[in-house]
Amino acid sequence: MPSYSLSHLSDRVLLRDLASLVATDRTTTASLLAHLAEVEARQLYRPAAYSSMLAYCVGELRLSEHEAFNRIHAARTAREYPVLFAAIADGRLNLTAVRML
Repeated sequence: MPSYSLSHLSDRVLLRDLASLVATDRTTTASLLAHLAEVEARQLYRPAAYSSMLAYCVGELRLSEHEAFNRIHAARTAREYPVLFAAIADGRLNLTAVRML
């Protein structure tokens, strides 16, 4: 089980790790959106007995309705404009910016 106490880390290591985690989070978010878009396109939520992608995200993935709505909207937009996946992955755009498109 990971420890969330970081007081033993030096300032340099803490800042380096934080920057690395942010970069990983961005690429993970882009990948998550690509997966959501593809699952929705294939309607893979239906065999799992969900009537919509939103219901699947809330029921199966245990996202809040707000999280699910925002991610689904961003996934749909990025599927329509695939360049957005890379822009999210490298930090040029975030979910809020994509949602405003």
